[in-house]
Amino acid sequence: MTTLIQNGILVTETETFPADILVEEQRIAAIGQNLPAPADADVIDASGCYVLPGIIDPHVHIQLDTGVFRTADDWETGTATAALGGVTTVIDFATQFPHQTAKEGVAARHREVLGVETADPDELAQAQPQTPHPPYIDYALHCMLTVLPDEDEELDAWMQDQRGAGVSAIKIYTTYRPNYYQNDAELLRSMTAAAKADLVVMVHAENDAIVSDATQRLVAAGRTDLSNHGRARPGFAEIEAAHRVLFLADKARAELYIVHNSMGRTVELIAQARQRGQRVWSETCPQYLLLDERKYEGADAWRFIMQPPLRDPYQPAHLWQLLASGRVHSLGTDHCDYTQAQKLGLRPLQDDRLMARLAALGPRVQDVITARFGLFDGRPRTQEETAHYLNLPLEAVQQAEMIAFQRIPDLGERMMALIQDLQRLDPAATPPRLPFTQTPGGLPGLQTALPLMVTYGVMPGHITWPDLVRLMSANPARIFRLSHRKGALRPGLDADIVIYDPRGESVITDGEQATIGGFTPYKGMKVTGRVRDTFVRGQAIVRDGELIGPRGWGRYVAS
Repeated sequence: MTTLIQNGILVTETETFPADILVEEQRIAAIGQNLPAPADADVIDASGCYVLPGIIDPHVHIQLDTGVFRTADDWETGTATAALGGVTTVIDFATQFPHQTAKEGVAARHREVLGVETADPDELAQAQPQTPHPPYIDYALHCMLTVLPDEDEELDAWMQDQRGAGVSAIKIYTTYRPNYYQNDAELLRSMTAAAKADLVVMVHAENDAIVSDATQRLVAAGRTDLSNHGRARPGFAEIEAAHRVLFLADKARAELYIVHNSMGRTVELIAQARQRGQRVWSETCPQYLLLDERKYEGADAWRFIMQPPLRDPYQPAHLWQLLASGRVHSLGTDHCDYTQAQKLGLRPLQDDRLMARLAALGPRVQDVITARFGLFDGRPRTQEETAHYLNLPLEAVQQAEMIAFQRIPDLGERMMALIQDLQRLDPAATPPRLPFTQTPGGLPGLQTALPLMVTYGVMPGHITWPDLVRLMSANPARIFRLSHRKGALRPGLDADIVIYDPRGESVITDGEQATIGGFTPYKGMKVTGRVRDTFVRGQAIVRDGELIGPRGWGRYVAS
């Protein structure tokens, strides 16, 4: 596979310059002006376009299972969305659920992504995907910790297992009882063990007591509509938690990465810690740069429910200033692909009598029918998709479905009517039915992040093209130990390349989104230019704005 990209303006983290790129055997072979085209080369003209290293999104939740909510997407959909946005590598999360070790959590996540029974990085790099919906682009993993082992020696072994599996970071939380929350002693234990293994410690920083108290007071006052979401998670809760984890990480001598900074003061605390010599990184997201809490006053507030919430109108401008000064180091999207039915709180099937009849057939039959026909997330699935979603053999799904249709003769008719109702769903005319305390938090962002940052960051002069590459490619690769393969345009590295055409203007719409949810919080915003082409290890995944595959090209990238 040989490709020559000619006449483009190459962008590195330090400069822009006209040059050609020659790609051979999935790697960048040469960079220079007027490179000769090999006889078998696919020659691509990038005249008038910027040629960037592929975007690395370090904070993504594809096919997310929180233990409370579960997104309806899969790795094919999630990575197609990413590729259309110029993202060539996502770093997602492997959750160590309470019944698992960290090693088992990582192995389970690989099984979801590729359908293979191995966590060995070398084997994963060569493995052919066995799932019905494999990834288009490459992926890496962080490990999300929940319940820690009692003994420090065992926790140390967990961290060493992560290094051996090619995982470069753990993620811990100062909030979300009881699923993810760690108290200060647990935070310190996690950080100390991670430091011994040279793992980065990612932290979701919100003071749980402050958030819980604010939420309980709003609920007691009957103020549970979506307009109160931001009041339940005040900005000070983030600032306090960031201050505390900075102190703990310094004690543990751990490298710290505080995710989705929504408050300028959080970034300032990180910058001050770095001046004192502490190893710590700041991440923010496009939503905190471009949107503010006034969105919660509108009829479509459901589009913007996330944690941390959008902030007061001063914060985006403050964050842009900090970004421009180099005090923000990385940009992630915190991408979550919930359906509109989930965000609006619509249970597609409201027939309690029928649900009781399904429950009487046993939990497996109920789970299969619920997933198969999208009863709780609005996404109907094939039998094969249902088997993968529930981690069941296909035969078990078929048997459960047969039992349900035999015992409930009119089930098929009811399910077809349900699917038709979902297809006719009009979110604009459907008010949310859940309080903010029960609305899934998270929003999609993989497809829109690069065009938004070009339009509202580079074009107005807040940041330069090299700044963009540093924030969205070079630094994520450097921080998470992927720079031996990713994050730059340099001979010998993976040929992960994006061609961005800055000409023209368009308006972001729901209909153009490739997500399962089919909506975007950036609906109606104008963007300049577009992602024209996306290459992953030299393979064209997007050409002229269209997804062309091949499906299943994505592989695991170990740190």
